[in-house]
Amino acid sequence: MAKKWLATLVRARQVQEDVAKQRLATAERLVQRAHTRVRYDADRIDSLRAADAEASAPAFVAAAVALQSAAATHSAAMQAAQEAAHATDLRRVELVEAARARRTAEELREQELTVQRARAAVAAQSRLDEVAARIHRDNTASRR
Repeated sequence: MAKKWLATLVRARQVQEDVAKQRLATAERLVQRAHTRVRYDADRIDSLRAADAEASAPAFVAAAVALQSAAATHSAAMQAAQEAAHATDLRRVELVEAARARRTAEELREQELTVQRARAAVAAQSRLDEVAARIHRDNTASRR
């Protein structure tokens, strides 16, 4: 049997990969939400610009303040979207590294199993050789 620590290492690497997958999925959802917010704020700015509140001074000032507020919110949403995209990229890199580490552990375990099988085959062949030699000696001795 393969060394127990190799099996444990493979399981640990698989868990790390699963966690990385979950983190990536979460980051991708956050990116989607951030982009949705950016589109919402852009539409809000467009609707405020289209309102044409130039009829009176108070309406003009209110529209300008609302437009400035919407622009600030939109800018913050764009920044959040960029940060979420960067976080997603980092999570994707983590996932690739976790998958690579898992595969390395699996290959190490496979190599160990191959070595053990080869040793077992050599031992079995040695036992067969001993049996064959014993039978040959017995047959030779009985013929004399």
